[in-house]
Amino acid sequence: MGRDGVNAKRVTTTLTLQRKSQLERLAEREGVKEAWLVRRAVEKYLDEIGAGSVLGTKGGEDARG
Repeated sequence: MGRDGVNAKRVTTTLTLQRKSQLERLAEREGVKEAWLVRRAVEKYLDEIGAGSVLGTKGGEDARG
């Protein structure tokens, strides 16, 4: 993704206070932005699961939120 946002779409999510604090500490420790860490984590996760189902259900119909 380029800095200009070409070929990119914004996603919003909610984290628990504990997870948000963890993310903040990690970003500070690594000297990067929280958004960068989130993008890398999502990319890695999607690469690892490939076309498989996260929930073990066809089409992930239980993933509502």
